[in-house]
Amino acid sequence: MNIKIFTAIVFFSFLYACAPTRIVKPLAKGEQMMSFNFGGPLVYLGSTPMPLPLTSIAYAKGITERTTFFGSVHTTALLFGVFQTDIGICQQLYKNEEKDFGISINPVLNFAVDRWQWNTKIWPEIDLNIYKGLGKKYFIYGGIANWFELSKIRPHKETQSTFIFVNPHLGIVYTRDKWSYNVEFKYVMSDIKNTPNAPDYMGINNKGAVGVYLNLIRKF
Repeated sequence: MNIKIFTAIVFFSFLYACAPTRIVKPLAKGEQMMSFNFGGPLVYLGSTPMPLPLTSIAYAKGITERTTFFGSVHTTALLFGVFQTDIGICQQLYKNEEKDFGISINPVLNFAVDRWQWNTKIWPEIDLNIYKGLGKKYFIYGGIANWFELSKIRPHKETQSTFIFVNPHLGIVYTRDKWSYNVEFKYVMSDIKNTPNAPDYMGINNKGAVGVYLNLIRKF
């Protein structure tokens, strides 16, 4: 395999959790949404941490009042010749209208394929989210995204020893009539050593990478 192709595949394999949570509160039945996100894991440029400029676009539609479908395209990955998507649903588990508090779960299927040799990769995912409204225009949320590795072999034919990757996240959303703005922090691959590695990821105790994501959302 061409070394550039291999590098691109490994690069995006490491960063597969690098997108914000697509949906936390299910949309109303028939309501639709488009979103664009920018950001990723923090890396050090000298001594200054900066987020990787990863981007993706997503679409969602309320199927029922409790269930929302969503799908995405990772646009930065496309520039490297890798088609990557995450497709799933947001399912309401609990909702308290009076306190504007709720719990949701997101079963997701992540898929990537390169354009050179059609190498493919699939990662199932289950996210658990808790959200709380703060007045009429803001709500905060937190949760855990759990990724599942299906392959027993890592790059360079090494044995895979970790099959569940835990990625905690925390965010805040500012909502208007049609437009919403979201900032999310995610601790990506929190139980995996990030050294030695290039780029130099900003993690905790030399594990994982802390990510920052900006999300622009339009409902219609």
